[in-house]
Amino acid sequence: MKKHKDLLTVLRSNSMRITPARRVLLQFILDNKSKHLSLKDFHNFMARTLPGVDRSSIYRNLEAFKKLDIIQELNLPTIGKRFQYVFDRKVHHYFICKVCGKLNRGNEELFKKIESALKDIHGFSKANISVTFYGYCFKCSNESTNKNVFVVSPSRLRQRRTPVITVH
Repeated sequence: MKKHKDLLTVLRSNSMRITPARRVLLQFILDNKSKHLSLKDFHNFMARTLPGVDRSSIYRNLEAFKKLDIIQELNLPTIGKRFQYVFDRKVHHYFICKVCGKLNRGNEELFKKIESALKDIHGFSKANISVTFYGYCFKCSNESTNKNVFVVSPSRLRQRRTPVITVH
């Protein structure tokens, strides 16, 4: 498990200055590792902790942390953007329903197979996999079937060369 000083080392090794705002934001992220944090959570925390920091500085720092894979951004359909700590987690992936916003953590076995395929095909090993799948949960896909949404099977698509139109 990474500590605050380890993350500061990552910033330094990427030629980033260690500002008070970055220190505080990193500690806030570490203190809330298991939560999905909203932009409002970050703004409220920074307003209480370092009252002079403007919103653009918070956004820039969050973008930098995303590029360094310290945090991951999730776009939850019914809730909005959320951020979570992912730096030292081997697998962090989700299946998110585009209708109801239900969030499910992915199966680690699936990504072991993907990691194995990456190694076999591309010679790429020890992958830290972060993926978000957007689709429809079982409940919402069943409800949409009852509302005259026509779903064409993949085998049927291979047979037809004409475009398929989905009716909602």
